[in-house]
Amino acid sequence: MSAPRVTTAAEAAARDRRAIHGGTPSFDLMVQAGSNAAAFVLREFPAALSHGVACFAGSGNNGGDAYIVAAQLARAGVVVRLHASLPPKTPDAQRAAHLAAPYLVHGTPTGDERVVIDGVLGTGHQGELRGGSSADCARMAMARDRGAQLVALDVPSGLDATSGAIAHGSVAASVTLCLGTIKRGVLMQRAHAGRIVLLDIGLRQWADLPGEHDDAAWRWADAHTVRDMIPAIAWNAHKGTRGRVGLAGGAEGMAGAIVLAARAAARSGAGLIHAIVHPLSVPAVQSLVPQALTHAWSATGLRYDALAVGPGLGRDKEASLVMHDWLDAHRGTPLVLDADALWLAADAANDLGTNTASLLKHITRDTAHVVCTPHPGEFARLLGEPLPDEGEARAALLSHFATRANCTVLLKGTPTLVATPDAEPLWVVPHGTAMLATGGSGDCLSGIIATLLAQGCRARDAAVAGATVHGRAAERATAPGTVRGLVLDDMLQALRDVWRELDSARRFPPGVLAELPAP
Repeated sequence: MSAPRVTTAAEAAARDRRAIHGGTPSFDLMVQAGSNAAAFVLREFPAALSHGVACFAGSGNNGGDAYIVAAQLARAGVVVRLHASLPPKTPDAQRAAHLAAPYLVHGTPTGDERVVIDGVLGTGHQGELRGGSSADCARMAMARDRGAQLVALDVPSGLDATSGAIAHGSVAASVTLCLGTIKRGVLMQRAHAGRIVLLDIGLRQWADLPGEHDDAAWRWADAHTVRDMIPAIAWNAHKGTRGRVGLAGGAEGMAGAIVLAARAAARSGAGLIHAIVHPLSVPAVQSLVPQALTHAWSATGLRYDALAVGPGLGRDKEASLVMHDWLDAHRGTPLVLDADALWLAADAANDLGTNTASLLKHITRDTAHVVCTPHPGEFARLLGEPLPDEGEARAALLSHFATRANCTVLLKGTPTLVATPDAEPLWVVPHGTAMLATGGSGDCLSGIIATLLAQGCRARDAAVAGATVHGRAAERATAPGTVRGLVLDDMLQALRDVWRELDSARRFPPGVLAELPAP
């Protein structure tokens, strides 16, 4: 099973065209999209359907999808009232409206409906709401305020499918049913999209645009994809085969960073954890993580299957010297560079009059698997320039930097993006909550990724899978309430259940390809 694609509006349209040219009539795509959306509504909201369904249909193909949804619900015995500010304009939408006409009650919704279908505007919309679409969104907003479930088809009306820009008056959805591919803007505005469900519309092999027709559509590693990325731990494994993880940092007064990284490594199945810290930090780490073997910075002769450098390392000259000693002593060892290690690399590049990407490529030249994990501020420092706000430009810079540095780069954020040195399309990790916006969260991520590297993951898979389980554990720890009162230990505790969930990734109902919970 290939990873679901996250597309811009243009990339989604290209897939539709390829499917049509490959022999699938465009109306068949609309019928399957609308039928699977109706099946979802019937399955998810059985009690609410007794109050009827209000369906808002636009004049384009998104409205055509809405006509099919409405007709299928009506055929199942649901009272559906359909409102269209404008008549359908596209041939497929006109055909859908004609076929649906015998089943529907047309007119303004009564206000008693508990399910509302948003089929007003789709992926072709950009800019502000105009005319009837603005009035329709106002009506849907009133229904949602009264407690109705708002189900958006492909995107909430007024949300830009590519940039994620939200027009004034756009209504946040309870559920967004993405059709064929997940739209990039939906992932970038998860609070506005609500629960995200990817529906099969019959794109089949064209969802991937294989070979010469491939494009830069992002990949999302859903649970099934992540499970396939992670090596199994054999029933007869011992501590030597479960991965020897080195975690280097923990300057005086910053032992906590290595403590968190070590706890995350332990929760991720590491066989042996070596904490390499400032001599004055050794007692703290030994007492707080008794399962770790703790060493002073000057320790030599140690062997690791993967090494993470940076958590709590510090940014002074001593830290810089010991970092370069570690890198020289462990050439070829899979490597995670995080936090202060990235800061020191940028400093060294500036002192040498070169760019940071070239320096990283040089100092890791003998290592096949390198993952750098900057947050946006650290990445701007690596680039030597401010990051653009526009998502496409930011993604292009990330890909270019990963290629020049010859390493995998994980840019933390909402969502998290992962770029590889071979210029393959970006991977996107949309998981996480505000509980990760706290000091020490990145240290936990480093411990998870280092453990996966030590267990045999390649750099890309370790970064994508590590960020996914990190974010899913935060979601699990946060649900169903506020982040107030939670600490990173709660996320670390939840890792156990996330690993178990991945081992038994559930299968979805017919017509559903993937899901993301509401944030």
